[in-house]
Amino acid sequence: MNFIISGKNIEVTPGLKDAIEQKLGKLERYFTPETEINVTLSVEKGRQKIEVTIPVKGNIIRSEQTSNDMYVSIDLVEEIIERQLRKYKNKIADRTKIALIFFIFFLLCFVDYTL
Repeated sequence: MNFIISGKNIEVTPGLKDAIEQKLGKLERYFTPETEINVTLSVEKGRQKIEVTIPVKGNIIRSEQTSNDMYVSIDLVEEIIERQLRKYKNKIADRTKIALIFFIFFLLCFVDYTL
């Protein structure tokens, strides 16, 4: 996974970068090695905000969290992204199962059994 980390009104320190890569690195099993994860950190009126955007096949998985501490925001956004990824993965698996059932039904109904 390739992390693209940028900051608005905040300097991205090595500690923040390591925390982001460690937390979001747990999601590596859902992605190919070429996947780009866009992370934007910002500070607005004393609130720490993180935005994570991950493009996947035909969709975009995105989350935005705000709190008083950037590390808490990173934890929150990781939980939400993981939940969205599980939901997306289950949705794809369900589509595959439905397509397989339809294909089997089609074969059973329209194949001539006189061999």
